[in-house]
Amino acid sequence: MDRRGVLAPAVVISDLDGTLLDPESYSFDAALPALELLRAKGIPLVLCSSKTRREIEVYRQRLGNREPFIFENGGGICLPKGCFRFRLRSLPRNPTSIW
Repeated sequence: MDRRGVLAPAVVISDLDGTLLDPESYSFDAALPALELLRAKGIPLVLCSSKTRREIEVYRQRLGNREPFIFENGGGICLPKGCFRFRLRSLPRNPTSIW
């Protein structure tokens, strides 16, 4: 919250294994109240994990999550189409030309 009492935009970034998911059952039932609160408040949940893209996509589908996510310990970032309210500019074919 800033000096004027206005809340800043928020995002929650969470690991999966042992954080959002139970370490033994891989269930996210215990996290459901927090997940519902995030949805109700319009706070995006960005998943970040050592799991592969395909593994995370399975949990995203189960969670109804459509936000960007980070996979393979930051080795990749997936920005699903339409996840931003603004248009991303395409990079030139030769990325060195932008530096």
